[in-house]
Amino acid sequence: ASARSIAMACRRFSRQALDEVLVCGGGALNRTLMDMLGRELDGPEVKATAERGIDPRFVEADAFAVLGHLTLRGLPANVAGITGAAGPRVLGKITPGPNYLGTKLGRPV
Repeated sequence: ASARSIAMACRRFSRQALDEVLVCGGGALNRTLMDMLGRELDGPEVKATAERGIDPRFVEADAFAVLGHLTLRGLPANVAGITGAAGPRVLGKITPGPNYLGTKLGRPV
């Protein structure tokens, strides 16, 4: 059921035919799930993100690091066509704690 629901979501949200599907998280380490997903998708190559140099166990942490980096610099991180926002938006909020001025982030650039 997991492979089928993932395949259905891939087809639903893809605007074009898929050449490959990159899988992250624990599922990428599950050979049975990867094989089942490949059969359900019937066409695109199914690979773990490790094949692109990104450890599948840390993709979420990497994503939050990128989002934090962009937020600290006041740069937009959304994709308006996906989120429905009217345009580019800075995501998140930085709320300094009492020790903020003593950190590297609290110093003028």
